[in-house]
Order: sequence, then C-alpha cells, then structure tokens
Amino acid sequence: EAALAPAAPGTVFVPGVSTARVIRGDNLWSISRRAYGNGLRYTVIFDANQRQIRDPNRIYPGQVFVLPGEAPAVQGQTRESRG
Repeated sequence: EAALAPAAPGTVFVPGVSTARVIRGDNLWSISRRAYGNGLRYTVIFDANQRQIRDPNRIYPGQVFVLPGEAPAVQGQTRESRG
C-alpha cells in the first residue's frame, strides 16, 4: 500500500456537507427521523442552524439546513462537496 503524502502547510480540508431542504409539511422532528433515524435528534439540527431558525416550531419550505455528523443520504437530502 502506498502511503498518503502529507498535506501542504496551509491546506484546508473540508469534508462533504450533508444538507436537508425543507418541503411543505416538514418539521425538525421529521427531518431528524429521515436523516438520523431518531426524531429526538432534532435538537442537533436546531443547534447547527440557529441563525436560520428563530422558532423551532416554524420552519419554511425552501430552507436548507446543515445536518451535522454522519447522516445517510435519503430523499429530500443532498450531499455537497467542497474543496
């Protein structure tokens, strides 16, 4: 196996970012269930997106939320890579 070369100084690595686009009828609980398999993790989504979410009971179609951690890709969720 070939060893990976070390990154050059000043190189920034940004891993892929999971996101979810809000559709009509969504709430943080349902997005959390789709993304993480557990509705109780809605607080993780809320904490990561507090600049967009003033009231966790009021989210709007078209909003795009960051989903922290490893969330499997599901319908309504996209995977974006930056780098």
